[in-house]
Amino acid sequence: MGSTKLENEQKVNNIEIKSLKPGMYFESPVYLDKGYVLLTPETPVSEMLIKNLNTWGFTTLFSEGSPIGRETPTQSGPSSNIQTATLDQNIKEKEGLNRARNFFMQMFHFTEKIHTRFKEDSILNLNAMTEEIKKAITMIREDDKYVLRFQEIVPPEGSEYMISHSVKTTILALSIGDRLKMPNHKLIELGIASLLHEVGMLQIPNKIYDKKGALSADEQKVIKAHTLLGFRALREFSLPRDILLGILEHHERNDGSGYPQGLSTARISQFGKIIAVACSYDAQISNRPFRSGRDAHTSLTGMLREMRSHYDEEVMKALLGILSIYPLGSYITLVNGYTGIVTETNDKDFRYPTVKILLDKNRNILKDQPSIKTSEGGEMKIVSVLNNSEIQKIKALIQTQG
Repeated sequence: MGSTKLENEQKVNNIEIKSLKPGMYFESPVYLDKGYVLLTPETPVSEMLIKNLNTWGFTTLFSEGSPIGRETPTQSGPSSNIQTATLDQNIKEKEGLNRARNFFMQMFHFTEKIHTRFKEDSILNLNAMTEEIKKAITMIREDDKYVLRFQEIVPPEGSEYMISHSVKTTILALSIGDRLKMPNHKLIELGIASLLHEVGMLQIPNKIYDKKGALSADEQKVIKAHTLLGFRALREFSLPRDILLGILEHHERNDGSGYPQGLSTARISQFGKIIAVACSYDAQISNRPFRSGRDAHTSLTGMLREMRSHYDEEVMKALLGILSIYPLGSYITLVNGYTGIVTETNDKDFRYPTVKILLDKNRNILKDQPSIKTSEGGEMKIVSVLNNSEIQKIKALIQTQG
């Protein structure tokens, strides 16, 4: 990330942790160690920061400047592209990911029960589904930057793809619908449609659905029948029309090349358009018996190239808004060789998300992992995205060095 002023100057002040007071500012950046900016001149010391530093056993910080009390900081200090990356942020991120994983697993098991009961007894508990979707909407609104990091949330080993796919499609569809400012009652219907969009697959033999090799022409026809099978089965429950259309039309495409009816843009329902995008994105990033999943960035850019022919533009823009062009959880490399993971989107420009730096250019784990805003040029520019194989190597390296 380039040499810091701390590394180039000999005059450095030691700051004892016990001297810190909440609300205190410093005239120059404060470092936990060289290369790791803990506080910028614009950021005050917080009670939580002091507590965490004591908890983690730190006794001393470093700065070229002096404390300036609790007044408004001056703007004459050196600027930095590195955002404040405190222990508070690291703890909050771990807690957020734990909440997201717990939420996903709870929703996974709920969906598994819904599908099983529908398949075995033709029973559908709409009241329970409504309450589950309400919980999901609340969770997405409060913790979207963690809930949408699908690469960090792994379904149970050996579990059915259809269940995790239904859950992730629902989370994405609800996020898109909320971004499009759908009213709550429509969001609930969209969530139910998403959770049930693959129930037609329950009527297809496993030997076809889970086949590892290429499907024959006849087998492809059987698979394509699942939208109509699901629509017909659920029609018996007197579900709202929008829910049924979302299930029936989630494989329709703008240019009429989709199925089962070959509808073009104007004739596809809004639910069909939203679930089409959410379903396609998750299907591409997920591992299947017959292929490995793509990385999230490649999947998203591929969908953007197909937007006019396949996907609704408004829905795709909403997806970009919630994920960024480098989706949450993507592993990236900066121009300076550092490796990081995308942790936050940028509402002002989806091309430049916030990244948490994990490794230096020599593939050494950083003891303290700052969060930085990426940019169009300089050392904070993203130059590549890691594929799934590379991501697994990074995770193994972190586990080994950690």
